[in-house]
Amino acid sequence: MKRRLAVVVATAAATVLVASCAGPLDPKTDDPRTLVVHSRFSAGTQGADVYASVVKQFERENPGLHIKNLYSGDDIFNTFETSRLADKESDVLMVNLYDKSFSWTGLGATPPVNRYLKNWGLTGRVQPAALKAWTDGKGRLRAFPWMGFTWPVLVNTDLLRKAGVSHPPRTMDDLMDTVRALKAKKIPPMTIGGNDWSGQKFLMQVMQGYLRPEVARRVFSEGGYCAEPQAMKGLELFARLRDAGLFVKGAQGLGADQMNADYFEQRAAMMPALSSTIAAVPPAVAEHTEATGFPSPADGTYGKPTLYNGMTSTGIWVTPNGTKKLGLSEKFVKFMYRKDIVQKFIDRSGYVMNLRGQGPSSQLPLVGRSVGVSHSDDVSEVVMPDSYVPAAVSTPLNRATSIAYTPGTSAGAMCKALDTAYRS
Repeated sequence: MKRRLAVVVATAAATVLVASCAGPLDPKTDDPRTLVVHSRFSAGTQGADVYASVVKQFERENPGLHIKNLYSGDDIFNTFETSRLADKESDVLMVNLYDKSFSWTGLGATPPVNRYLKNWGLTGRVQPAALKAWTDGKGRLRAFPWMGFTWPVLVNTDLLRKAGVSHPPRTMDDLMDTVRALKAKKIPPMTIGGNDWSGQKFLMQVMQGYLRPEVARRVFSEGGYCAEPQAMKGLELFARLRDAGLFVKGAQGLGADQMNADYFEQRAAMMPALSSTIAAVPPAVAEHTEATGFPSPADGTYGKPTLYNGMTSTGIWVTPNGTKKLGLSEKFVKFMYRKDIVQKFIDRSGYVMNLRGQGPSSQLPLVGRSVGVSHSDDVSEVVMPDSYVPAAVSTPLNRATSIAYTPGTSAGAMCKALDTAYRS
């Protein structure tokens, strides 16, 4: 395994773990009654306060057992791979199925957890769609499914009313009328992170207005946008919407944080929003926000507004070191699967969980409404690119996205930039 994984992480060898406490980072030097958990739950991040409280609860309920937390940001994939090469990885890893992590189980970097799920009596807790999403082509369950996501469009109905629009657009004609009305009142219609992953996902969503699902899966996997008529038609639609003024000025240079700030501060009327972002919408704005899908073209693939749904936002991975503390790993996974613990994340952080029998968020009603809309018959779910785009292509594809958001860029120029990303 090390030899194969070394090829993947050769450029990441200098990455350093960031620990939440002093002391050695090698789990092998820790007390065998201490479980080392690597996650993104550093202070100030979404759900970090809930996670900190449940860790304390775990330790109270299990006297003598301890959780040692290691935190990383977006470098968590490289950090894990580097530590795995040195046999110093954490016991448990909480991270999404994305980019490099798709290959970990196949490379032997993490063991499949099928038998643990069954032997620990947790199979019935997981939604079947989540089990499918976390299982690879050879039937290996990569990790314990935990958190999913929704990705609708948020619409500030107060700003719409100021422009004389009575309801969120559901058709392409509605959308164009809404854009014109908002622009007449000098209200930017939609904010977007045209220079990062948020803009890339929305570009792919609009393009899928004309892409059949099987074609979308193929082009996301292999590229070939310029050679695919359906993709070109979708990119032409995107160009028309962009040049009609759908996006805020300078969208090609914005990132997700700036996009969120635009919507939170009511500087734009609409925004595609991941469920974790929806949970952060200020209450005063949430009161007059509706969640919906993005309108589809009348002659397109989908007859309803579209959005993304997914099951791969966070999984609980047991590492090779974690299998050496299997009893402790089992206690932690079972604890994080408990209904009362899961509900705390739903209520206080607005998480969309992959586990059965949970209620809607009691404290974040907009999240509950968005989940209801996202799984209703009023919308259609499009193909999530992350499930098919090769890991090596993800970052170049994000860079290519900025070209698409630059005013005046043709569909031909867009497709060339996207195809180039697959050759990077």
